[in-house]
Amino acid sequence: MKAILFLFVAVTTADYGWVKVPINNFTNCDEAFESVATWIENPKYKPGNDQVWGFYVFNNRPISAHYCQDLKGNYLL
Repeated sequence: MKAILFLFVAVTTADYGWVKVPINNFTNCDEAFESVATWIENPKYKPGNDQVWGFYVFNNRPISAHYCQDLKGNYLL
């Protein structure tokens, strides 16, 4: 199935934007996401310091949200 994965990523330190990533032959949106996103552990994280212990990036930009749509605009799980 052909679809598009939309990633909400940091463009600059103060600006975010949507990136469209064409995807082919996947079973679900999470699988498509994991095929293009990279998990990064936060080296500054320590228990109790109110920072996240890790996050996903795309082209070295932190990802804040994602969703998938097929070519007809239907949302996919």
